[in-house]
This record gives sequence, C-alpha cells and structure tokens, in this order.
Amino acid sequence: MNQTVRATLFSRGDIMAISSDNDPEPTTTVVVTIRIPCGADGDLVTDAEERLSRPEDIDTVRVDDLHGIAPKLSATVITVGITVRWTTTMTDAQVRRRLAEVPGLESIERIG
Repeated sequence: MNQTVRATLFSRGDIMAISSDNDPEPTTTVVVTIRIPCGADGDLVTDAEERLSRPEDIDTVRVDDLHGIAPKLSATVITVGITVRWTTTMTDAQVRRRLAEVPGLESIERIG
C-alpha cells in the first residue's frame, strides 16, 4: 500500500512528501471468462465481482475492463479484466487454483 506522509525538515521548516511502498498490497490482475446465469440478482459486473470474491484468501475483486459479452439461452458469458486483492501474497499457480473454484468460471486467459 502506498502511503504518503508529510515531514517537516527542522533545519529549514520545509515540508516534503515521503512515499512508502514497504508494505505493498497483494493484488493480481487477471482476465477471465465467467458465465453469469440469467435472472441473477444484480447487473453483470456486480454478479461477476460477487462470484469471483468467493474463494478463500480473496479480500475484494474489482472489474476493471469488459472485454466481451456473449448472451446465451440460460446465461451470459462475459470476459472481464479484474483486479483481485488477496489477504496474503499469491503465486500465479495459487491464483489459478483459487479462481478455478469459482462456479461458472470458464477460463483464465491471462494473469498479470
């Protein structure tokens, strides 16, 4: 997490901003294809975020980009770019395993 701190230099009274990224947030960007059933409670983005947030160790999921929509008879298949915030640091293999647990996930097209 980038944190900006203001510091006063005592010798001159100047103020400067200091950034610290010593504790980066464990996030991953991923492009996935997921099936959202017709009649789901919310809109496609909200439903995708909710479904993708279910696996263990996921803190939050945010849909950043919509790459494609394919309406089907009983579901809509969407391809989205997402940012996943984890509760712990994850390798790409662990990311694949966790996201594979998501009901309706059809593919993981790209990690990173």
